[in-house]
Amino acid sequence: MFVTVAMQDPTYSNTTYLYEAMLAAIRSAASWRGFYAFATRDGVDHLIEENVVHELMDRGGQIELVVGIDAITNRPTLERLRDLENIHPNFSPKVFWNENRGLFHPKLSDFTLLNGGRTLILGSGNLTPGGLMTNYEGYTVINADQNEVLDVSSLTDFSNRHADRITSIDDRALARAEMNSSHRFRGSVRPNIVRPTVVPTTPPTGLGRVLVAQVPGAGDRWAQIHFNVDVIRSFFNIRHIESERVYLSQALPDGRREPIEIRRCVYSEANKNYKIEINAAKGHHYPRDDSRPLLLFYEWQLRTFDYLLVMPGDIGYAQIWQLSNNLPSLGRGLPRSITDARTLSLTWPECPLLQRHANDYQDL
Repeated sequence: MFVTVAMQDPTYSNTTYLYEAMLAAIRSAASWRGFYAFATRDGVDHLIEENVVHELMDRGGQIELVVGIDAITNRPTLERLRDLENIHPNFSPKVFWNENRGLFHPKLSDFTLLNGGRTLILGSGNLTPGGLMTNYEGYTVINADQNEVLDVSSLTDFSNRHADRITSIDDRALARAEMNSSHRFRGSVRPNIVRPTVVPTTPPTGLGRVLVAQVPGAGDRWAQIHFNVDVIRSFFNIRHIESERVYLSQALPDGRREPIEIRRCVYSEANKNYKIEINAAKGHHYPRDDSRPLLLFYEWQLRTFDYLLVMPGDIGYAQIWQLSNNLPSLGRGLPRSITDARTLSLTWPECPLLQRHANDYQDL
């Protein structure tokens, strides 16, 4: 039996996020059951729609999730869970009706493995973006092979004892969860609090770096941006492309951020490069002349970035193009340069990446 006790530390380069630890377990799983106090739409959507989760269900693996509705979990979250249940026959989400004074507060996943072993992941993180990747959290991964006993019978006992309280997501559950949506910072609802836009100060050591990248053309698929191995390792800090992800938020001109995009890093055998897809390029035609789009990535924490696509003719394009050509490039291919927030602010003081909007909040 092998036990790993981990701190999810978004500022530490060797951190494995809870999200990534769960993906690693799912890759080898025959089934998965989980009990979680709170969930948000973004949290469950990103996780259940992951390719490795699809692969689990495609090979016949069952997924059973029980989420609490005491707080945080709101109606849009339950509606999305029900939609995912209709899409994936092997996915069974339930809610727990709590009649006790205390909260329904577990945070654990139990995986039976294809090789007959078992993995248990438990800790402080909920099925929310914060719990899975952006908060400081603690969790433990327990791995047992087929010849070792990992006693999780109490989980089955709990489900049996409370069978009448663990129900499918129906109209009554939706109505109960709707009561949670009015609370500040709950679910996918972000508060409308007026707060001034700010320019970042000196970031923590090792973070706050900025990547300036000229974007190559790739026909209709240029939204899948190619990067060389030096950029993938040195800037995006990806060591294991099977389970590690990059977490991207597109910056809009007024400083707002779009919902997080969780992206795989895909290796291309054709050109020996890596690809990371971005939403911002979708709907844009690649320039027909010799000009190239530019991408800026601002590092906020480990593998977590705000990014900005700057097209030829956009405000700021001329300044960033000149910066890109003046900085040393990392690795082979088109220029990819690593700089910092101070240099970016001197080059383009109004850059939306340097602004934070009032509605820019992370889910719990």
